[in-house]
Amino acid sequence: MRQQPATVRGSAVGFSGCAFACPASLPCLRSIALLFALLPDLCSGASSVLAWGSGLGTNLPPALTNVVTISAGSDHGMALLSDGFVVAWGDNSYFQTNVPAGVSNAVAVAAGFYHSLALSSNGLVVGWGRNTHGQSSVPDGLSNVLAIAAGGEHSVALRADGTVTNWGKYFDDGAGAYVVRPLPADTTNISAIAAGYEHDLFLRKDGTVWAWGLNQYGQTDVPTDLSNVVAIAAGGDHNVALTSDGKVFPWGRDSYPWGQSIVPADATNVTALAAGYEHSLALKNNGTVLAWGAYADGQTNVPLALSNVLALAAGNRDSFALIQDASASVILRAEAPSYSNGVFSVSVQTRAGKSYQLEYKDSLSDLVWTALSPVPGDGSSKRLTAPAAVARRYFRVREL
Repeated sequence: MRQQPATVRGSAVGFSGCAFACPASLPCLRSIALLFALLPDLCSGASSVLAWGSGLGTNLPPALTNVVTISAGSDHGMALLSDGFVVAWGDNSYFQTNVPAGVSNAVAVAAGFYHSLALSSNGLVVGWGRNTHGQSSVPDGLSNVLAIAAGGEHSVALRADGTVTNWGKYFDDGAGAYVVRPLPADTTNISAIAAGYEHDLFLRKDGTVWAWGLNQYGQTDVPTDLSNVVAIAAGGDHNVALTSDGKVFPWGRDSYPWGQSIVPADATNVTALAAGYEHSLALKNNGTVLAWGAYADGQTNVPLALSNVLALAAGNRDSFALIQDASASVILRAEAPSYSNGVFSVSVQTRAGKSYQLEYKDSLSDLVWTALSPVPGDGSSKRLTAPAAVARRYFRVREL
């Protein structure tokens, strides 16, 4: 029997976020070369969360503001606040909303089906919630982590060196049981990860995608012509990938009548994605949201006039949007980060009348960002560059 929805306020964790409107399965903390990263900023109280659908996750805590990131599990949600705390709500059957008191200085969260993960700024991971198959038991010695993802009964972590580790178990259709699926040793040069219910996606630094796990519905059969990918999202048994030209490519299960793998014709100029158990969400560059797939619980009924969206998260029966106050300075979503010959560069979709400023700092503990000269926007995609002569540097893009 499910317990009543619980709201627990503990030290901070967060998943996608206000910096680059990453999809729910793609962390905003990204490896650039070996030790270069894009970081989300802790927005100054200018964003809030909107939910729709009928899952317990739609029972948002009152006065949920100052939010910088969101993540969705099966029936629970998580939000990182600008003061470094996390709010968790929804189904607490396995204590997945009971954030451990010792979690602090976090930069990412991932909500699995019934478990939760947090990544701290020191590269360490904490797990809690359901642990039937070890999905919440973080491996000893796991460190230097840049990104995390939580699936059905398993978890995944991306290290700073581009390698990946997983723990927990995946269902094996042939064996009819949950089994351990260690990743191949050549799982390297990875820049982003996403976890589905029983499978995972890995975005390589060359823009190609690799998949691992259960393939009952073709969810690990990545389209052979898929390239130039900048974001990935893994759902229950389906996936969506975003390419550098703003197009969306699906594969995997397409159960009738949901059509979770049938992308709407107007899914163009997309900047971020989220995949729920049987539905998908897309954020367009004008801040509006598209939804398709399962609709019986209202999870694809996007609220009318929804705009100024920064990030999305999709659960089982519910959907979430992180909304930015239009009057506030925005830490913008960015795409296709790269590092070559001592120069860091990133693409941003600009708006006429706005300016775009690349900022950096050399340590997470630095309080001040160094700002480069703003570049005027004209409605096109622009490439911003900055020198990066130190071993590690953190970047963000601000819309002024």
